Amino acid sequence: MAQPLPTYSFVVPIYNDADLAEDFCREYRRVFQEFLGAGDIAPQVELIFVNDGSPDERSAAVLAQAASQHAFVRVINLSRNFGQHIALSCGYRHAAGKYVGMLNVDLQEHPDQIPLLLRKIESDDCDIVFGLRQRRAGPAGDNLTSRLFGIFLNKLTGYEVPLNVATVRVMNRRFVDAYNSLSESSRYLPGLESWLGFRRAYVDVVHQERSRGRSSYNFSRRLFMATDAVISFSDLPLKITVLFGFAVVAVSAVLAGVLMVQKLFFRDILLGYTSTVCLIVFLGGAQLSVTGLASLYLGRVLREVQRRPLYVIRSTVNVEAEAGHA
Repeated sequence: MAQPLPTYSFVVPIYNDADLAEDFCREYRRVFQEFLGAGDIAPQVELIFVNDGSPDERSAAVLAQAASQHAFVRVINLSRNFGQHIALSCGYRHAAGKYVGMLNVDLQEHPDQIPLLLRKIESDDCDIVFGLRQRRAGPAGDNLTSRLFGIFLNKLTGYEVPLNVATVRVMNRRFVDAYNSLSESSRYLPGLESWLGFRRAYVDVVHQERSRGRSSYNFSRRLFMATDAVISFSDLPLKITVLFGFAVVAVSAVLAGVLMVQKLFFRDILLGYTSTVCLIVFLGGAQLSVTGLASLYLGRVLREVQRRPLYVIRSTVNVEAEAGHA
């Protein structure tokens, strides 16, 4: 006899943070026991940890132990690190609940914020509910780069993602099914959520310091994600390079005209190669930049037409899954 499907599914990506999983599970269980008024939450709730190729073998063992101690826990171990947004996409595809959410394991957005979002989506006519941070805890440098990234991406893509949007969010089944139907290999969740449309709502949530450890999202990873997101959702950089090319041609034409007039009507005072070398270096750099940018888009097209699986699963606990999924 088939088991009834859960009502609430939450997906938590893991990368070198498995030591935080047990504390998270206890808080998650406590919150849902109070929310549901039930001691056993397993029939109505599932928690899906997606181990995104953590390099230490201990992470998989720690998560398997959590699954053995908590009946509502599911574990999916990916074969390598595919990136947080791919890991979340994997979790969404395996989530069976009527409502599906995401949350980080670091407890910066505590599970006790979940009922706020669930009450909103259950009582309001909306398909996705985001948490909004009123104040972001953490290093000032991370806060600044995160805000600048949000401003930059909104300008380039034309989307209006709130700058203080939190990680925690809850979606209904209609939204999740629409997201799972997307076929592209390059995933940036906020951009795809905006592209899908649907009705959205926001709830204020509390953001606090990490319980332990440090985030794996350093500056280089943030920069890579920003570049990937821009290329995935905007052709504005290509348009800018075209305008830049026209501007260089215009400047070169004016310079050539000045030199021609100077040579014909005044005197030839080409004093040396300094200006020539500077111009050659400038044009060479401009050409390399334009070629490099076009190559990034071409590489993105290549990855899409290869149609490789979005992720590959190495093993699972309490989950029936295929070895990979397109």
